[in-house]
Amino acid sequence: MRVTNNMLQSQVVFNVQLALRRFLTLQGQMSSGRRINQPSDDPIGTLRDLNYRTELSKITQFQENVSQGQNWLANYDSILDDVKVLLTEAKDVALAMSNDTYDSSQRRAAASDVDAIFDRLVQLSDSKIGGRQVFSGFRTKLSPFQIGNHGVTYLGDDGRIEFEIESRVRQGINLTGAEVFLKPLSILGEDADLNVAVTNATLISDLNAGSGIDLTTGTITITDQNLVGVSATIDLAAAPPITTVGEAVARINAGLAAAGMDATVTVSLSPDRNSLRIDTTPSGQISTATKIDRLHDGAGVDLTSGTIRVTNGTSVDVYVDLSDATTVGEVISAFNAKMTSEGLGNVTMGINAAGNGLVINDTTGPPLGLTIENASANDLTASNLGILGFVGAQLVGESLQAGASFTIADTIGSAAAGLGIAGDYLYDQSGSDLDPRLTLTTDLTDLRNGLGFDGGRFVLSQGNARHTVDPSDPAIVTVQDLIDNINNSALDVTATLNSSGRGIQIVNNDPYRSFTIEDVEGGRVAKQMGLFGASDMMGAFMVLANALRDDDLEGVNRMVRHFDDAITSSLESRASIGTNFQRLDGTADRLLDMELGFTRLLAEEEDADMTKVITELATRENSYQAALAAAARIIQPSLLDFMR
Repeated sequence: MRVTNNMLQSQVVFNVQLALRRFLTLQGQMSSGRRINQPSDDPIGTLRDLNYRTELSKITQFQENVSQGQNWLANYDSILDDVKVLLTEAKDVALAMSNDTYDSSQRRAAASDVDAIFDRLVQLSDSKIGGRQVFSGFRTKLSPFQIGNHGVTYLGDDGRIEFEIESRVRQGINLTGAEVFLKPLSILGEDADLNVAVTNATLISDLNAGSGIDLTTGTITITDQNLVGVSATIDLAAAPPITTVGEAVARINAGLAAAGMDATVTVSLSPDRNSLRIDTTPSGQISTATKIDRLHDGAGVDLTSGTIRVTNGTSVDVYVDLSDATTVGEVISAFNAKMTSEGLGNVTMGINAAGNGLVINDTTGPPLGLTIENASANDLTASNLGILGFVGAQLVGESLQAGASFTIADTIGSAAAGLGIAGDYLYDQSGSDLDPRLTLTTDLTDLRNGLGFDGGRFVLSQGNARHTVDPSDPAIVTVQDLIDNINNSALDVTATLNSSGRGIQIVNNDPYRSFTIEDVEGGRVAKQMGLFGASDMMGAFMVLANALRDDDLEGVNRMVRHFDDAITSSLESRASIGTNFQRLDGTADRLLDMELGFTRLLAEEEDADMTKVITELATRENSYQAALAAAARIIQPSLLDFMR
């Protein structure tokens, strides 16, 4: 193929321009520091570059969201710290005013202090960030609370403000006023014990809070510890079956009468009407089983020194050590053993014919003419044992008047323990609380161990709505009547028996309104029922202030626990804020790592290798200069070329 001049010129010009383009490209990279200055420089690299920049843009937005969330949480933390301070101040007032050191005027002044603390609490609940209410949920332009004369109503909602802190990960950052300031601290009455009275008609199945007593194998033994072999075994499982407390008492007393013990021990309902009572009558009788500490009506005999002297002034002078004895039998054994060891076996000690003291017999013929003396002026053992004096043929000791000593124990089953009477009885004594189960049919007059209530009314306040309860109303006779009166009110509450089955509890069903129960007109019925107080933080302030104004010492004292609960609740809210803050901190660290990673990838993709660019630029510049020189030789311009 023939190469023409035009072809040669076109090829030379093309090569020169190509060298120039390469030179200019490298020159642009060196001046900008970037390998990609336009998409055509590296289309695939440009695509990756755009992806990296998109990710960096998202990360920047996430970082802004995290920063804003941290700002919200920091504000909540500061507010909750102030809330705890206010709660502590109110608790300190309650503690100071809950004793009789202060008078009514000082308590009224303290009520004003509590009102002022409450106003500061309301101001904290009205806090804003950037003009937005922080405790109103989504209703950020609306103050969260309406304060009435009798309670507080939350006007916000349950809206959760969330920020996207990572791709498809959202973090809630707000707290609502309802969950912080109206959070249920407790259920009023959940720990109440109305102490249902024990009567003869009380069912065995209702005792021990409804657990009842198993009498299917119930055999108990009542033993007189002063007398050998004196006891009564009573079968409570025998027919006819026992179903009531009165039937159990009757069977026990019948068993005691059959054993001839009814003159010294019987069982009855206790005067406080919450248990059985063991009534004892000392017989004064003793036996070898009688304990030394039950002599002299239970005052006992001190045998620390415990020595008596047996002497006739001449040939006999014996000291008998009784200090190790704990029973009358051990005293007798120690005396007789000592006499035998001294060759005086005909001198013996025993129980006197009346059965109420000791006797010393000298069957030696003739008697030795012994006397029993105290071992010293400081050791009065002989006097205390009633045997001081001349023996002759027989010394009958004084009555030692043993005090009552009975033991009640289960021999089969656990009836005695279930009835609360298992144990030792040294005097008239009541057993343990039988704790009858509270039922809906229980009469109010049977509560508080049959004392009923002192009279008066109490008021339930929910938000600014109120309902007054008068337990003395003739229409309110049973527990069910009282519960119906409360549940049929206009308030959104539920009254039921509490979980222990011992009292009545009232649950606030409206999380947006405070709930309080207070006595009125100086009454105590709400306190006696265990219902007095507030279920939430804001209600607690109002109840405390009212109690102080009413000079209600008991009410003020009861509110201390409510403020302890409120402080705990505020700390729990603050802990949740701390947890969220830690999560945002961790996210911020991850986002920073991601930002650095994508920035590095972006730099690797678009930044030029300056050493390489400079070297290649020098090479391209030489190539370009060489191309120009070659073109100048190949293309020799003539006058004719310039004339064309």
